[in-house]
Amino acid sequence: MGRRWAFVRFTGWSRHEKREGDGKDYANVGAVVDGMTASARRVDERTLEVTDKINGKVRDTQEMNVSADGKTLTITVQIPRRDEPDVQVFEREQD
Repeated sequence: MGRRWAFVRFTGWSRHEKREGDGKDYANVGAVVDGMTASARRVDERTLEVTDKINGKVRDTQEMNVSADGKTLTITVQIPRRDEPDVQVFEREQD
């Protein structure tokens, strides 16, 4: 079974890499591993799918979904050859 984390605090939604959202592979500038690329595509209005690759081979696929009420961010990470994904759940901290 995959791992599931629940984080009760975060201050906002951010990710540092620039993604074009067109499904094409782009080099990860400053990546620790040479040959690392990523592609992103919008699944729907609240979901983004990012695929990370090293030298053309899929390293992982991440699905990031914001709940309809905007209070929960769920990131599901699928790694090739693993039966179950890792799931991370973030709850928005109250102002």
